[in-house]
Amino acid sequence: MVETITPVVHGGSRERWGISLALHAIGAAVAAAIVGSLLAGAGALLGAPWGVPGAVLVVVAAALYVARELGAPVPVPQLRRQVPDWWRTFFTPNLAAFLYGLGLGPGFLTYLGHGTIVVVSVAAFASGRPLLGAAVLAPFGLARGLGPVLAFGVRSPSDAAALVERLDRSASKARWRVANALALSMVLVATVLEIRTIDAPSEVGALAGAVLALTFGAAAVAKLARRAAWWRTLGSYGLRSGASWLVGFGVPAVELGIAATVLVGLASSAGLLSIVALVAFSGAIVVGRVQAGRRLECGCFGGSGTRDYRLLLARNLALAGVAFVAWRAGEDAPLVRALGEPAGADLLPVALVVLGLALAVWLGAVAFAGEGRRNGG
Repeated sequence: MVETITPVVHGGSRERWGISLALHAIGAAVAAAIVGSLLAGAGALLGAPWGVPGAVLVVVAAALYVARELGAPVPVPQLRRQVPDWWRTFFTPNLAAFLYGLGLGPGFLTYLGHGTIVVVSVAAFASGRPLLGAAVLAPFGLARGLGPVLAFGVRSPSDAAALVERLDRSASKARWRVANALALSMVLVATVLEIRTIDAPSEVGALAGAVLALTFGAAAVAKLARRAAWWRTLGSYGLRSGASWLVGFGVPAVELGIAATVLVGLASSAGLLSIVALVAFSGAIVVGRVQAGRRLECGCFGGSGTRDYRLLLARNLALAGVAFVAWRAGEDAPLVRALGEPAGADLLPVALVVLGLALAVWLGAVAFAGEGRRNGG
């Protein structure tokens, strides 16, 4: 976006560039706030806050991504997709800037170099408070949206290209990893100190069910969003066409089913279903090890990278441990939540969610309409 939203694109006018920059930042902040509200709302549906176990979840997430900044191979969930380039030629500069802000604000839909936003998202999810979720994620969207302010001194397309190149080099420098590691360490320490003040029942079974819902739900959505990568991964296992088709559609369906089982209030059953599914997935890994060697394609979250089969089995074992806790400590009860009508502080997150849905529908409509016109439809 730094190369797209520059004074050059606006004919050298700093005023018109400033308007586009403001719209871009507003779109990014609003989109991030909506995501924060949705995450916290999902947490509330799954029983958040969960007392001390919920705080421990945040501590574990922070520790994992501190380790990542120090070199550990911890993945960052992201779709790794660019926002549509044709928007800037089809729409006016102001509208394109706003749309790009909406696309970049959530973070996970494009590219992420660090895991800081992941930890904050986990905290929003564990809070179960949509207003708090919006408040903690909105600054991340705003920061991303203000990125093009660095283009203030750009005078030509070559200046813009040089700026992007400098930013790319700077992003890989160690000081940014150190800064993110320090920020995450502060979150970790603050959460550990907060644990001592929590005076609420520990809902470890409900939390385990929520982790299953989030993990399997995200895995299924990633597979469906990146179908080509998922099907390439299946092809590496040498499945026959019929079996490949069955697994290709069956695995996301099972994962969505587990997430839905938790959402309807059957955390214990979801834990048992997860154990059965993980045994089947682990069996496929063992078969793949025999046929293809130690390193296997991993399509767990829609990706296509290779992993050592032992790492894949260890991940499944860890998730099976969570599933066992959900099975034994969770409850099977119909989902009855006395949420009542939104009032007071709840009105803002509800409005954000409604706004987000409206923006998503509108964005999809203009995108499809523009694509059809661009292709001569």
